[in-house]
Amino acid sequence: MSRRVWKLQDFVAHTGRVQCARLGEKSGQVLATGGDDKRVNIWKVGKPNAMMSLTGHTSSVECLVFDKQEEVLIVGCAGGSMQCWNLEYRKMAGSLAGHRTACTCVEFHPYGEFFASGSNDTNLKIWDLRRKSCIQTYPGHSAPVSAIRFSPHGRWVATGGLDNQVKIWDLTAGKQMK
Repeated sequence: MSRRVWKLQDFVAHTGRVQCARLGEKSGQVLATGGDDKRVNIWKVGKPNAMMSLTGHTSSVECLVFDKQEEVLIVGCAGGSMQCWNLEYRKMAGSLAGHRTACTCVEFHPYGEFFASGSNDTNLKIWDLRRKSCIQTYPGHSAPVSAIRFSPHGRWVATGGLDNQVKIWDLTAGKQMK
């Protein structure tokens, strides 16, 4: 049995390397891309032109994630900062400084009020979106954090690192699970 694959779309998204791309989960029709040009472009799948372009990042865009409603976008940058964008108003809602080096991955908590970020500084950070502040830092990797994923109930978060380790953190207890 053979499978067919169709190319839906092929376009130039940035003036530099594309570092990240993420589809919104609610509609599956919205795509965010980020790149070395310090820009985030928002696309409607199947359309050749960006719906909007988000500028003001001070370094290369390394990672990004939509909230469940596709109304908020968190952007992680090479300089360690993160920006929170309100997509409805097309404006930056805040900038967060917390990592000493590149922010490499971001992920929303299932309930949407919090998000996690990982970095080349080897830390996992949990952020309160309403307060726009870091509420917990989890050191533990000996190399950059490269992946983050919350459990469906939101109590645990798993991280993967360039140290070949996967760690699971209990957010209620505030520590790594053994």
